[in-house]
Amino acid sequence: ALLYGGRLVIVPQATSRAPEEFFQLLCEQGVTVLNQTPSAFKQLMQVACAPANAAAKPALRYVVFGGEALDVHSLRPWFERFGDQQPQLINMYGITETTVHVTYRPVSLKDLAGDAASPIGEPIPDLSWYLLDADLNPVPKGAIGELYVGQAGLARGYLKRADLTATRFVPDPFSARGERLYRTGDLARYRQDGIVEYVGRIDHQVKIRGFRIELGEIEARLAQQAAVREALVLAVDGPSGQQLVGYVLPHDNAADPTALRE
Repeated sequence: ALLYGGRLVIVPQATSRAPEEFFQLLCEQGVTVLNQTPSAFKQLMQVACAPANAAAKPALRYVVFGGEALDVHSLRPWFERFGDQQPQLINMYGITETTVHVTYRPVSLKDLAGDAASPIGEPIPDLSWYLLDADLNPVPKGAIGELYVGQAGLARGYLKRADLTATRFVPDPFSARGERLYRTGDLARYRQDGIVEYVGRIDHQVKIRGFRIELGEIEARLAQQAAVREALVLAVDGPSGQQLVGYVLPHDNAADPTALRE
C-alpha cells in the first residue's frame, strides 16, 4: 500500500478478534482495501449486514480473500446488503512459496447462481500455473489435477533444505530454460465452463484462518500420550469457519480431555 501512496492501518490484536470493533474501525478510518481470510470475513459480514448497522457506509473499494478456501455462496448476505461492485470482492489463491498470491478472481452475484464452490481465477502477471496429473500431463476439462506454479514470482527453494526443495520444486516440462515448477499439493478442477475451482488438498494438510496445519502431526502428538491407543484429527465446519476436532480411543477411560487439549 505504501508504494502507491496508501496509508496502512495497523489493527490492534484485540480489535481484530472483535467483529463489532473491527467494523467500527473500518468505518472510522475510511479503509478502502481490506485483506481477510474468508472465516474472519464471515464474522465481519454478520456485523456489517445487521439491521443495527443499516446506516453505516464503509469506504471499502476492494475486499481481498486469501489464506483458505472461499465458499462464494456464503457471500449472499453481503451482496444483498452492498451489491457486488462497491466494494469489489476478489478471491485470491496463494501460497507462501510465491509470497503470497498466485491468482485473482473477482466474485459477483452471478457466481451465486453457479455451482463452483470456490473459483480461484487466473494467475497474476509474474506467475504461471498448470493443472497436471501424476505424470505431469495437463488434465482435460472436467478433471481434477494438482496445481503447479512457476515463473519469476516463484521462490528458488527452501533455505538449507535441499531434500525438501528437490521434492517440491521440480523441473518444468514445459520450459526449455531449465525453470522449475512448484508442486502445491492443492487439487483443483478445470470445469467445462473454463472456471478453475479449488477442490482441496492431496495430503492431510489443511488451512485454517490462513495457517497451514498438518493433521498427521497433531495425531502423532496425541498418540504419544500414554492414555491414548488411537487418534484421529479432522478439520470440520464450526461457528466461525473450520476448526480442528480430535478423536481419541483410550487404553481405558482415564484419558484426561484437558491434558489432550493441551
